Amino acid sequence: QSCTKVSFLNLNLHTIQYSYLETLDFSFNVLKHLKTVFPVFFFCECLIKHIENDTFYNVKNLTTLILTGNPITYFGPGCLNSLHNLQRLVLVDVGLSSLMLQMNDLTKLQELRVGTNNIESISLPPFMSTFKEFSLLDLHANNISIIKTDHTAVLREIVRNMTLILSRNPLLYIEPGGFDSLEILDFHQATVVRVGYLSVLCNLKCLRYLDVSYSSITFTNIFSFYVLKNLDVFKIAGNNFQMLHPKTISLYVDKNSITSIPLHVLQSLPTNLLEFDLSSNPVDCSCSQTDFILWIIQNQKVLKNPDKIFCKTFSPSSDFRAKDFDIHSCVHKKRLTIFVSVCFVTVVVLLSFLVYRFQFYLQYCCILLRGYRSPGQQECSYDAFVIFSSYDEVWVMNELMENLENGVPPIQLCLHMRDFQAGKSITSNIIDEAIMGSRKIIVVVSQHFIDSAWCRFEFELAQSRFMMERNANIIIIILEDVEERKTKKVFGLHKHLKKNTYLKWSRDPLSNMRFWIRLRKAIIATNQ
Repeated sequence: QSCTKVSFLNLNLHTIQYSYLETLDFSFNVLKHLKTVFPVFFFCECLIKHIENDTFYNVKNLTTLILTGNPITYFGPGCLNSLHNLQRLVLVDVGLSSLMLQMNDLTKLQELRVGTNNIESISLPPFMSTFKEFSLLDLHANNISIIKTDHTAVLREIVRNMTLILSRNPLLYIEPGGFDSLEILDFHQATVVRVGYLSVLCNLKCLRYLDVSYSSITFTNIFSFYVLKNLDVFKIAGNNFQMLHPKTISLYVDKNSITSIPLHVLQSLPTNLLEFDLSSNPVDCSCSQTDFILWIIQNQKVLKNPDKIFCKTFSPSSDFRAKDFDIHSCVHKKRLTIFVSVCFVTVVVLLSFLVYRFQFYLQYCCILLRGYRSPGQQECSYDAFVIFSSYDEVWVMNELMENLENGVPPIQLCLHMRDFQAGKSITSNIIDEAIMGSRKIIVVVSQHFIDSAWCRFEFELAQSRFMMERNANIIIIILEDVEERKTKKVFGLHKHLKKNTYLKWSRDPLSNMRFWIRLRKAIIATNQ
């Protein structure tokens, strides 16, 4: 079980009998003084300030020691000498200002991680040149600004398999020739201002991994990369590379993981470039990379081994050459895409217009689809709904309503200014209350009726109901003479007048008597 908030623990007279115990972790406990027989690996955030000479005397088999996050102010001169088997030493964020530690006997040391300290020089103690297994030096987030060849003398004597991490350091200058044996070099976020025009890389024949991402590098001498034959990974993200060296005549980026190169990068290549090797890269042969593929097709004279530039879009083992990719098919696809997009937009715009133009009719159709019931199947609130213009309201109130509602038997009319429900939309009132709630429809035709958009709309909805029922539910009253050509302005009115009997209002008393008898009979009549 884990122990927390431990401030003092004395194991001097205790014997740990578990032969299989390999790791003891006291991280995040307040251990201010570390002495004698702690057989441990991890002492992170323990507030350790002093490490005495005999601290690790009884733990000679220790292989990993991690002291991260401790404010160590004193290292005993010989505190590490007994750790002959130590392979990994982590002193991250412990306040170190130098690498000159007494580590003479750590001949098996492989990793030294001293990031997030105050170290200003990369110089290692001379005796470390005999550490043949040493392979990693992590100096991230220190204060290293200048690296000279005399600072890296020990590194040059460590023959191979070397990893150096210098990320997040304020590097101002790196003198060439200091990292000959490196395999991994990490400069990311190092704010590199001058790197000897990157000639620091000239002799790095063993380099496999190079990270200079987000390092503020703006100029690259491409000749610096000629000898990097073993380079597998080269990260340059987040920099402002503006150009290659103008005298570059050959560029080799074969056997990498390049899938595409932006057109503006290709256009920035030196004009005197004679050879460009892109072979053995997994090129993305898709219509999104037509500029890159077209450049390959058009610049085969410059490309070295253009027959070995294969498309790996669909299969890593594909032998389909990039120069054989059909660019024209992409042009056709692009045109088809544009055509389909234009058609789609046109249809959407047209449908939007139609929906807006005929929104009332669509609403009426929805009502019908929800379940239409004819007057014979439902109880209607009114005998007849009167469609008329507000300009004809006097005639409707004084003549039509007076004679029908006060007659025998009384006929209940639906009049919009009297019977429409307050707060409800006009359209809903017309459809729900008037047309669907009335047995018959009375249409008062006049010049004002022809000119009224609402009257035309109500009449068209009434016709929809007539079409559903196939019965003569619409009764036309010609209040005043209207020119035949004007009746055509109202959809279906002219045709309806030609095919159906209608009533005509006259000021003659005898004719009016017959008018009211016929109108009352038409309203009361049962649908056939």
